[in-house]
Amino acid sequence: MQILMVYSESGGVSKTTTAVSIATIAAQEGRRTVLVDLDPRAASTKWLDVEPSADGLHVGAILGDDDPVGWAEDLAVATTWSPNLRVVPSARSVSNREADRADHAELRLKTSLEGITADLVVIDCPNRQGGPLTLSALNAADTVVYAATASSDGVDGVTGARRTVQQFRHSRERINAPVSLREAGVVVGGVRETIMSRPAVASIDELRETGMLLVPLVPERAIVQEVRLTGEWYGNYRKGAPVLDAYKAIVKQVIR
Repeated sequence: MQILMVYSESGGVSKTTTAVSIATIAAQEGRRTVLVDLDPRAASTKWLDVEPSADGLHVGAILGDDDPVGWAEDLAVATTWSPNLRVVPSARSVSNREADRADHAELRLKTSLEGITADLVVIDCPNRQGGPLTLSALNAADTVVYAATASSDGVDGVTGARRTVQQFRHSRERINAPVSLREAGVVVGGVRETIMSRPAVASIDELRETGMLLVPLVPERAIVQEVRLTGEWYGNYRKGAPVLDAYKAIVKQVIR
């Protein structure tokens, strides 16, 4: 099983679009996939139009319990998008977990994934620097994909996220703990296919210099934002085909 986190420390940089796209495409290609919405904004949860199976049974329940072994399997709810896609939903109250400084709290998400019926787990991370939520994802994941837009915010988000990942690795190495987290690359979304502005070109060039830029770049299409409001998959629409094709190519590069 592969556990992949989609991460940026800036908001509005196609992070949720990337997480949902990777999860949905993987599921439609036949992989048993679970999308964990770790973001208190619950953007993935809202987009896929899912709700907890009962009050309070969202990812916050996992993060708040001392021994949540196997809970992700119980809390994952089915979606209408694919029989292979389930979601562990989020809620605004998950932000309360940022104040949790209990010993080993950052291992609870990893513990909850033990025994889950899945080939792939995708974690939609909050856009925050460090903190218990981010540490939970870092401890659970074996792969990190950075999300960005062709903007200074996109570059800053990736730069900060990579710094956090390096700090996490360093802290693990200091205690002689195994480090299995692999950086799979940077996905740039919402790219205008017309003549790009100089700042956009400069941002893409800066991301390319990391040696981690994944291609193709994901084109901007209004349909993506439109369907997020209605709980639909943009891949069902002809106008969403260029975005779908780009993410399909990216999935081949980041999924084992």
